[in-house]
Amino acid sequence: MTAYAAPTTVGDVVRLLSDHGEQAKVLAGGQSLLVLLRQDLISPDMLVSLRHVNELRDISRSHTGGVDIGAAVTQARLETDQSLLTHYTALAEAASVVASRQVRTLGTLGGNLCHADPTADPPAALIALGAQLEAVGPRGKKRLPVEAFFKDFMEVDLAPNELLTHILLPPPTSRSGSAYLKYRLRDVDTALIGVAVWLQVSQSGDRIRDARIGLAAAGPTPLRSLAAEEVLRGAPATRESLVRAAEAAAATCEPLSDTEATDWYRRQMVRVFLERAGDRALERARSA
Repeated sequence: MTAYAAPTTVGDVVRLLSDHGEQAKVLAGGQSLLVLLRQDLISPDMLVSLRHVNELRDISRSHTGGVDIGAAVTQARLETDQSLLTHYTALAEAASVVASRQVRTLGTLGGNLCHADPTADPPAALIALGAQLEAVGPRGKKRLPVEAFFKDFMEVDLAPNELLTHILLPPPTSRSGSAYLKYRLRDVDTALIGVAVWLQVSQSGDRIRDARIGLAAAGPTPLRSLAAEEVLRGAPATRESLVRAAEAAAATCEPLSDTEATDWYRRQMVRVFLERAGDRALERARSA
């Protein structure tokens, strides 16, 4: 019999996780965890619900001028939040294409990250936006870049007695813009490929000052394409630069072959969708 607890503070959650170790699982929206339970892939002794931990359900301005997103914020809130739509467009766009409306209404950003599905949409957007993650455990808080959170296929840098609490976005940068595009067969499907691009351009708009690129379904974990970023930094803000970056991203990613697509096909789609997402991000950066 699985026990159930619904604490009201982060400290109480951490204490429960410490008491039960690997036999405890955190229940947020349940859109990933309940599937695993139903398929008998996991059988925890304790479910620790975040339903009443209100401090994890807010979107607020951080002390640095960025945005602090609680780990229990739903995808539906992310896709409609005005501050995200304006300054962190890639994340709002990624949240808006997660599965179905029903899933987005219940599913949380923290749950999506901790499930660590390499085809998930928000991680790629958060990588492109330069997000950091904050977790709490018995020894206190730790913070790490979102791309460092993913250790291997569906494996994250989070101990059994630690809780992911916040996703921290840096302050908005002038003359910058972002975009996320997803290739899928049906609206409810996970990504065959997802590409997030963040670009900052010069004051004149003719040169790319900085770039960050996140990829979904292009490897065993969500990926940051350092090779593509290197191509873009300091390059002319042209379609030719985006084409070269797309080629670099395709050459250095590590997509898997499965029943839906081969690794070769996914690499081709990385090229196509990085160019398209880059066009959108460039247009938004110039108009920012």
